[in-house]
Amino acid sequence: MGQKKVFYLDPNERKWTMEDLGLSWADIEQTTADNKHIEGTFLMHKGKIHKWSDLASHCKVCMEALSYNDEHDSVFCPTCDEWRESSCADPACEYCLARPQKPSQCK
Repeated sequence: MGQKKVFYLDPNERKWTMEDLGLSWADIEQTTADNKHIEGTFLMHKGKIHKWSDLASHCKVCMEALSYNDEHDSVFCPTCDEWRESSCADPACEYCLARPQKPSQCK
């Protein structure tokens, strides 16, 4: 047997086909014939294939890429308009003290 390829499909997005992703069985057979192997664990979401190792930089709610705000030294999701890191416990923290409730409210 060959190497394993594991895909996790978003149950709400199962309408996607290999053709939608620009793939075909012929491509896979040709890849095998050329001895080029794709190995790993991936997540398919809204027609995009994400490496499992890259998911830390994506929102756990909407699966879109996270952004970083320098002014408040915090990670946020622009799609959900929510901070993905909580404020610290230091009441005098210059980054957290003036942080607005929503990232869209930043300057």
